[in-house]
Amino acid sequence: MKQSMMIIFMAIVMVVFGTVAWYIHSRGAQALAGNSMLSVFSWIFWLLIATFFVGQILERGEPGVMATIISRTGSVGLAFFLYMLLFVLFVDFVRVFQHYFHFIPTSLTSGILSGKMLFIYGLILTTTITIGGFINAHNPIVKEINLEISKKDSKRDSLKVILATDVHLGVMLGRNHAQKLVRQINAQKPDIVLFGGDLVDHNPSPVMKYDMGTYIEKINAPLGVYAVTGNHEFMGKPDVTIDYFTKHSVTYIRDTILDIDGIVQILGRDDRDKSQFTEKARKSIDEIMNTSASNLPLLLVDHQPVEYDTASKNGVDLMMSGHTHKGQLWPLSFITNWVYENDFGLMKKANTWFYTSSGYGTWGPPVRTGNRPELVVFNLSLK
Repeated sequence: MKQSMMIIFMAIVMVVFGTVAWYIHSRGAQALAGNSMLSVFSWIFWLLIATFFVGQILERGEPGVMATIISRTGSVGLAFFLYMLLFVLFVDFVRVFQHYFHFIPTSLTSGILSGKMLFIYGLILTTTITIGGFINAHNPIVKEINLEISKKDSKRDSLKVILATDVHLGVMLGRNHAQKLVRQINAQKPDIVLFGGDLVDHNPSPVMKYDMGTYIEKINAPLGVYAVTGNHEFMGKPDVTIDYFTKHSVTYIRDTILDIDGIVQILGRDDRDKSQFTEKARKSIDEIMNTSASNLPLLLVDHQPVEYDTASKNGVDLMMSGHTHKGQLWPLSFITNWVYENDFGLMKKANTWFYTSSGYGTWGPPVRTGNRPELVVFNLSLK
Protein backbone atom coordinates (compact mmCIF):
# COMPACT_ATOMS: atom_id res chain seq x y z
CA MET A 1 0.00 0.00 0.00
CA LYS A 2 2.69 2.45 1.06
CA GLN A 3 4.95 1.70 -1.92
CA SER A 4 2.13 1.90 -4.47
CA MET A 5 0.99 5.25 -3.06
CA MET A 6 4.51 6.61 -3.20
CA ILE A 7 4.96 5.44 -6.80
CA ILE A 8 1.68 7.07 -7.84
CA PHE A 9 2.56 10.28 -6.00
CA MET A 10 6.00 10.49 -7.58
CA ALA A 11 4.56 9.75 -11.04
CA ILE A 12 2.08 12.62 -10.67
CA VAL A 13 4.83 14.93 -9.43
CA MET A 14 7.05 14.05 -12.40
CA VAL A 15 4.31 14.68 -14.96
CA VAL A 16 3.21 17.98 -13.41
CA PHE A 17 6.75 19.17 -12.76
CA GLY A 18 7.91 18.16 -16.24
CA THR A 19 5.01 20.02 -17.88
CA VAL A 20 5.65 23.16 -15.84
CA ALA A 21 9.38 22.96 -16.57
CA TRP A 22 8.73 22.69 -20.31
CA TYR A 23 6.41 25.71 -20.17
CA ILE A 24 8.91 27.87 -18.27
CA HIS A 25 11.81 26.82 -20.50
CA SER A 26 9.84 27.48 -23.69
CA ARG A 27 9.08 31.01 -22.55
CA GLY A 28 12.69 31.60 -21.53
CA ALA A 29 13.91 30.27 -24.88
CA GLN A 30 11.45 32.54 -26.67
CA ALA A 31 12.68 35.57 -24.71
CA LEU A 32 16.32 34.75 -25.48
CA ALA A 33 15.85 33.69 -29.11
CA GLY A 34 18.95 34.59 -31.11
CA ASN A 35 20.88 35.51 -27.96
CA SER A 36 24.12 33.80 -26.89
CA MET A 37 22.63 33.41 -23.38
CA LEU A 38 20.12 30.83 -24.61
CA SER A 39 22.50 27.88 -24.58
CA VAL A 40 23.75 28.69 -21.07
CA PHE A 41 20.17 29.13 -19.82
CA SER A 42 19.08 25.77 -21.26
CA TRP A 43 21.99 23.85 -19.74
CA ILE A 44 21.55 25.37 -16.26
CA PHE A 45 17.77 25.03 -16.38
CA TRP A 46 17.65 21.32 -17.24
CA LEU A 47 20.53 20.56 -14.88
CA LEU A 48 18.50 22.02 -12.01
CA ILE A 49 15.49 19.96 -13.08
CA ALA A 50 17.60 16.80 -13.06
CA THR A 51 19.08 17.75 -9.70
CA PHE A 52 15.62 17.85 -8.12
CA PHE A 53 14.65 14.36 -9.29
CA VAL A 54 18.04 12.82 -8.49
CA GLY A 55 17.97 14.47 -5.05
CA GLN A 56 14.54 13.00 -4.28
CA ILE A 57 15.88 9.53 -5.00
CA LEU A 58 19.13 9.96 -3.07
CA GLU A 59 17.57 11.37 0.10
CA ARG A 60 15.45 8.24 0.53
CA GLY A 61 18.49 6.04 1.02
CA GLU A 62 21.54 6.69 3.16
CA PRO A 63 22.45 10.19 1.93
CA GLY A 64 26.06 11.33 2.29
CA VAL A 65 27.50 14.80 1.84
CA MET A 66 27.21 14.88 -1.97
CA ALA A 67 23.68 13.47 -1.92
CA THR A 68 22.70 16.09 0.66
CA ILE A 69 24.08 18.91 -1.51
CA ILE A 70 22.26 17.62 -4.58
CA SER A 71 19.00 17.16 -2.68
CA ARG A 72 19.12 20.62 -1.08
CA THR A 73 20.01 22.30 -4.37
CA GLY A 74 17.14 20.59 -6.19
CA SER A 75 14.65 21.42 -3.43
CA VAL A 76 15.59 25.10 -3.33
CA GLY A 77 15.27 25.04 -7.12
CA LEU A 78 11.67 23.86 -6.69
CA ALA A 79 10.76 27.09 -4.88
CA PHE A 80 12.63 29.07 -7.54
CA PHE A 81 10.61 27.38 -10.29
CA LEU A 82 7.33 28.13 -8.50
CA TYR A 83 7.99 31.87 -8.56
CA MET A 84 9.40 31.74 -12.07
CA LEU A 85 6.17 30.03 -13.11
CA LEU A 86 4.06 32.76 -11.47
CA PHE A 87 6.13 35.44 -13.20
CA VAL A 88 5.81 33.77 -16.61
CA LEU A 89 2.06 33.32 -16.15
CA PHE A 90 1.71 37.00 -15.28
CA VAL A 91 3.71 38.04 -18.34
CA ASP A 92 1.63 35.79 -20.60
CA PHE A 93 -1.57 37.19 -19.08
CA VAL A 94 -0.43 40.73 -19.89
CA ARG A 95 0.63 39.65 -23.40
CA VAL A 96 -2.90 38.39 -24.13
CA PHE A 97 -4.35 41.79 -23.22
CA GLN A 98 -1.59 43.52 -25.20
CA HIS A 99 -2.51 41.45 -28.26
CA TYR A 100 -6.09 42.69 -28.20
CA PHE A 101 -5.83 46.19 -26.73
CA HIS A 102 -2.27 47.35 -27.53
CA PHE A 103 -2.07 49.40 -24.31
CA ILE A 104 1.77 49.13 -24.01
CA PRO A 105 3.68 51.36 -26.49
CA THR A 106 5.97 49.62 -29.01
CA SER A 107 8.87 51.73 -27.73
CA LEU A 108 8.59 49.88 -24.41
CA THR A 109 8.03 46.36 -25.76
CA SER A 110 11.16 46.71 -27.87
CA GLY A 111 13.10 48.41 -25.08
CA ILE A 112 12.82 48.00 -21.30
CA LEU A 113 9.94 45.49 -21.72
CA SER A 114 11.59 43.38 -24.44
CA GLY A 115 11.74 39.60 -24.04
CA LYS A 116 15.37 39.68 -22.96
CA MET A 117 14.74 42.38 -20.33
CA LEU A 118 11.66 40.57 -19.00
CA PHE A 119 13.79 37.44 -18.65
CA ILE A 120 16.33 39.40 -16.59
CA TYR A 121 13.59 40.97 -14.43
CA GLY A 122 12.06 37.57 -13.77
CA LEU A 123 15.41 36.06 -12.87
CA ILE A 124 16.23 38.85 -10.41
CA LEU A 125 12.77 38.85 -8.81
CA THR A 126 12.54 35.07 -8.49
CA THR A 127 16.06 34.77 -7.07
CA THR A 128 15.39 37.53 -4.54
CA ILE A 129 12.16 35.91 -3.35
CA THR A 130 13.80 32.48 -3.06
CA ILE A 131 16.80 33.77 -1.10
CA GLY A 132 14.52 35.79 1.19
CA GLY A 133 12.33 32.74 1.77
CA PHE A 134 15.41 30.62 2.51
CA ILE A 135 16.60 33.08 5.16
CA ASN A 136 13.09 33.33 6.63
CA ALA A 137 12.77 29.53 6.86
CA HIS A 138 15.92 29.29 8.95
CA ASN A 139 14.91 31.93 11.48
CA PRO A 140 11.83 30.77 13.42
CA ILE A 141 10.12 33.20 15.76
CA VAL A 142 8.85 32.50 19.28
CA LYS A 143 5.14 33.25 19.65
CA GLU A 144 3.53 33.59 23.10
CA ILE A 145 -0.17 32.95 23.69
CA ASN A 146 -1.91 33.54 27.02
CA LEU A 147 -4.99 31.42 27.68
CA GLU A 148 -7.24 30.87 30.69
CA ILE A 149 -8.76 27.47 31.37
CA SER A 150 -11.38 28.24 33.97
CA LYS A 151 -12.22 24.85 35.45
CA LYS A 152 -10.76 21.50 36.47
CA ASP A 153 -8.92 20.12 39.50
CA SER A 154 -5.29 20.84 38.71
CA LYS A 155 -2.60 20.99 41.40
CA ARG A 156 -1.17 24.07 39.65
CA ASP A 157 -2.67 27.45 38.83
CA SER A 158 -0.40 28.04 35.83
CA LEU A 159 1.51 26.04 33.23
CA LYS A 160 3.93 26.91 30.44
CA VAL A 161 3.58 24.57 27.46
CA ILE A 162 5.70 24.73 24.31
CA LEU A 163 4.42 23.40 21.00
CA ALA A 164 6.84 22.59 18.18
CA THR A 165 5.25 21.06 15.09
CA ASP A 166 6.62 20.05 11.69
CA VAL A 167 10.28 20.23 12.66
CA HIS A 168 11.16 17.92 9.73
CA LEU A 169 14.64 16.87 10.81
CA GLY A 170 16.49 15.10 8.02
CA VAL A 171 18.40 15.91 4.85
CA MET A 172 17.00 19.43 4.37
CA LEU A 173 17.14 20.51 8.00
CA GLY A 174 19.89 18.92 10.04
CA ARG A 175 22.00 19.40 13.14
CA ASN A 176 22.00 23.21 13.12
CA HIS A 177 18.22 23.17 12.89
CA ALA A 178 17.98 20.78 15.85
CA GLN A 179 20.42 22.81 17.95
CA LYS A 180 18.57 26.08 17.28
CA LEU A 181 15.29 24.40 18.24
CA VAL A 182 16.67 23.22 21.58
CA ARG A 183 18.24 26.61 22.36
CA GLN A 184 14.97 28.40 21.68
CA ILE A 185 12.97 25.92 23.74
CA ASN A 186 15.27 26.04 26.76
CA ALA A 187 15.38 29.84 26.67
CA GLN A 188 11.63 29.83 27.39
CA LYS A 189 11.99 27.60 30.49
CA PRO A 190 8.88 25.49 29.75
CA ASP A 191 7.13 23.06 32.07
CA ILE A 192 6.14 20.76 29.20
CA VAL A 193 7.29 20.42 25.58
CA LEU A 194 5.01 18.94 22.92
CA PHE A 195 6.11 17.87 19.45
CA GLY A 196 3.00 18.00 17.28
CA GLY A 197 4.02 15.52 14.57
CA ASP A 198 6.50 15.39 11.66
CA LEU A 199 9.52 15.58 13.94
CA VAL A 200 11.34 13.82 11.08
CA ASP A 201 11.09 14.39 7.34
CA HIS A 202 10.06 10.79 6.50
CA ASN A 203 13.57 9.23 6.41
CA PRO A 204 15.08 8.77 9.90
CA SER A 205 18.46 7.62 8.52
CA PRO A 206 20.18 11.07 8.44
CA VAL A 207 18.69 11.87 11.86
CA MET A 208 20.26 8.74 13.29
CA LYS A 209 23.47 9.07 11.28
CA TYR A 210 24.19 12.47 12.79
CA ASP A 211 22.60 11.49 16.12
CA MET A 212 20.30 14.49 16.27
CA GLY A 213 18.50 12.89 19.18
CA THR A 214 21.40 13.90 21.43
CA TYR A 215 20.33 17.53 20.92
CA ILE A 216 16.66 16.81 21.58
CA GLU A 217 17.72 15.03 24.74
CA LYS A 218 19.08 18.35 26.09
CA ILE A 219 15.62 19.92 26.28
CA ASN A 220 14.88 21.01 29.84
CA ALA A 221 11.22 20.49 30.74
CA PRO A 222 10.45 19.37 34.33
CA LEU A 223 7.15 17.72 33.37
CA GLY A 224 8.50 16.00 30.29
CA VAL A 225 8.91 16.05 26.51
CA TYR A 226 6.10 14.40 24.55
CA ALA A 227 5.33 13.77 20.89
CA VAL A 228 2.62 12.52 18.57
CA THR A 229 3.09 11.05 15.11
CA GLY A 230 2.52 13.03 11.92
CA ASN A 231 1.96 11.83 8.39
CA HIS A 232 5.70 12.05 7.65
CA GLU A 233 6.54 9.56 10.39
CA PHE A 234 4.26 7.07 8.65
CA MET A 235 5.65 7.96 5.20
CA GLY A 236 9.01 6.70 6.43
CA LYS A 237 9.77 4.16 9.15
CA PRO A 238 7.55 5.06 12.12
CA ASP A 239 8.77 2.27 14.41
CA VAL A 240 12.41 3.21 13.80
CA THR A 241 11.74 6.91 14.38
CA ILE A 242 9.68 6.37 17.53
CA ASP A 243 12.16 3.91 19.01
CA TYR A 244 15.07 6.27 18.32
CA PHE A 245 13.56 9.37 19.92
CA THR A 246 12.15 7.35 22.81
CA LYS A 247 15.75 6.45 23.65
CA HIS A 248 16.45 10.18 23.70
CA SER A 249 13.86 11.10 26.34
CA VAL A 250 10.84 11.76 24.13
CA THR A 251 7.59 10.08 25.23
CA TYR A 252 5.22 9.31 22.37
CA ILE A 253 1.50 9.55 23.15
CA ARG A 254 -0.28 7.28 20.72
CA ASP A 255 -4.06 7.17 20.93
CA THR A 256 -4.09 7.44 24.68
CA ILE A 257 -4.22 9.95 27.56
CA LEU A 258 -1.46 10.70 30.03
CA ASP A 259 -2.07 12.20 33.47
CA ILE A 260 0.89 14.49 34.14
CA ASP A 261 1.41 14.58 37.92
CA GLY A 262 -2.19 15.54 38.65
CA ILE A 263 -1.63 18.84 36.84
CA VAL A 264 -2.89 18.29 33.30
CA GLN A 265 -3.99 15.54 30.93
CA ILE A 266 -2.49 15.18 27.46
CA LEU A 267 -4.40 13.27 24.83
CA GLY A 268 -2.20 12.33 21.90
CA ARG A 269 -3.48 10.91 18.61
CA ASP A 270 -1.75 9.04 15.85
CA ASP A 271 -1.95 10.91 12.55
CA ARG A 272 -5.14 10.72 10.50
CA ASP A 273 -3.22 9.28 7.52
CA LYS A 274 -1.98 6.30 9.54
CA SER A 275 -4.42 3.95 7.79
CA GLN A 276 -3.01 4.86 4.37
CA PHE A 277 0.43 3.58 5.31
CA THR A 278 -0.22 0.83 7.86
CA GLU A 279 -3.77 -0.28 6.92
CA LYS A 280 -4.67 0.19 10.60
CA ALA A 281 -6.89 3.09 11.63
CA ARG A 282 -6.23 5.30 14.63
CA LYS A 283 -8.64 5.31 17.58
CA SER A 284 -11.42 7.86 17.73
CA ILE A 285 -11.45 10.58 20.37
CA ASP A 286 -14.53 8.94 21.89
CA GLU A 287 -12.68 5.63 22.30
CA ILE A 288 -9.69 7.33 23.90
CA MET A 289 -11.81 9.40 26.27
CA ASN A 290 -13.45 6.24 27.62
CA THR A 291 -10.16 5.49 29.36
CA SER A 292 -10.25 8.67 31.44
CA ALA A 293 -12.61 9.94 34.13
CA SER A 294 -10.32 12.73 35.31
CA ASN A 295 -11.40 16.34 35.73
CA LEU A 296 -7.96 17.76 34.97
CA PRO A 297 -7.38 20.32 32.19
CA LEU A 298 -7.33 18.41 28.91
CA LEU A 299 -4.85 19.18 26.12
CA LEU A 300 -5.23 17.41 22.79
CA VAL A 301 -2.34 17.09 20.33
CA ASP A 302 -3.42 15.99 16.85
CA HIS A 303 -1.07 16.63 13.94
CA GLN A 304 -3.79 17.60 11.46
CA PRO A 305 -6.37 20.25 12.43
CA VAL A 306 -9.47 18.09 12.00
CA GLU A 307 -12.49 16.82 14.00
CA TYR A 308 -12.98 20.07 15.91
CA ASP A 309 -16.60 19.33 16.82
CA THR A 310 -15.68 15.96 18.33
CA ALA A 311 -12.91 17.55 20.37
CA SER A 312 -15.28 20.17 21.77
CA LYS A 313 -17.93 17.56 22.55
CA ASN A 314 -15.40 15.60 24.61
CA GLY A 315 -14.43 18.57 26.77
CA VAL A 316 -11.01 19.32 25.29
CA ASP A 317 -9.72 22.63 26.63
CA LEU A 318 -6.96 23.22 24.07
CA MET A 319 -6.29 21.35 20.84
CA MET A 320 -2.92 21.87 19.17
CA SER A 321 -2.07 20.96 15.57
CA GLY A 322 0.27 21.73 12.69
CA HIS A 323 0.60 20.01 9.31
CA THR A 324 -0.56 22.92 7.13
CA HIS A 325 2.67 24.99 7.27
CA LYS A 326 0.19 27.80 6.49
CA GLY A 327 0.91 26.93 2.87
CA GLN A 328 4.68 27.47 3.38
CA LEU A 329 5.10 28.96 -0.11
CA TRP A 330 2.77 31.80 -1.07
CA PRO A 331 0.18 31.58 -2.66
CA LEU A 332 -0.36 28.00 -1.45
CA SER A 333 -1.83 29.44 1.75
CA PHE A 334 -5.05 30.04 -0.21
CA ILE A 335 -5.30 26.27 -0.66
CA THR A 336 -4.73 25.39 3.01
CA ASN A 337 -7.21 28.09 4.04
CA TRP A 338 -9.80 26.49 1.74
CA VAL A 339 -9.12 22.90 2.87
CA TYR A 340 -9.01 23.40 6.65
CA GLU A 341 -11.43 25.07 9.03
CA ASN A 342 -8.45 26.65 10.78
CA ASP A 343 -5.24 26.40 8.77
CA PHE A 344 -3.33 28.78 11.04
CA GLY A 345 -3.67 30.58 14.34
CA LEU A 346 -6.00 30.60 17.32
CA MET A 347 -9.74 30.14 17.30
CA LYS A 348 -12.40 29.18 19.83
CA LYS A 349 -15.31 26.88 19.20
CA ALA A 350 -17.80 26.20 21.99
CA ASN A 351 -15.61 25.94 25.10
CA THR A 352 -12.50 24.69 23.29
CA TRP A 353 -9.49 26.65 22.10
CA PHE A 354 -7.87 25.49 18.86
CA TYR A 355 -4.41 26.42 17.62
CA THR A 356 -2.83 25.45 14.31
CA SER A 357 0.87 26.23 14.05
CA SER A 358 2.66 27.18 10.85
CA GLY A 359 5.39 24.79 12.03
CA TYR A 360 9.04 25.09 12.93
CA GLY A 361 10.59 23.54 9.82
CA THR A 362 9.82 23.04 6.14
CA TRP A 363 8.82 20.26 3.80
CA GLY A 364 10.36 20.05 0.33
CA PRO A 365 12.10 23.36 -0.34
CA PRO A 366 13.78 24.79 2.80
CA VAL A 367 12.07 28.04 1.85
CA ARG A 368 9.15 29.97 3.40
CA THR A 369 7.38 32.92 1.84
CA GLY A 370 4.35 34.72 3.17
CA ASN A 371 4.53 33.25 6.69
CA ARG A 372 7.00 32.71 9.51
CA PRO A 373 8.16 29.42 11.04
CA GLU A 374 7.39 29.42 14.75
CA LEU A 375 7.83 27.95 18.18
CA VAL A 376 4.63 28.44 20.19
CA VAL A 377 4.59 29.13 23.94
CA PHE A 378 1.27 28.72 25.73
CA ASN A 379 1.05 30.42 29.09
CA LEU A 380 -1.93 28.63 30.61
CA SER A 381 -3.82 30.01 33.59
CA LEU A 382 -5.55 27.07 35.32
CA LYS A 383 -8.30 28.63 37.43
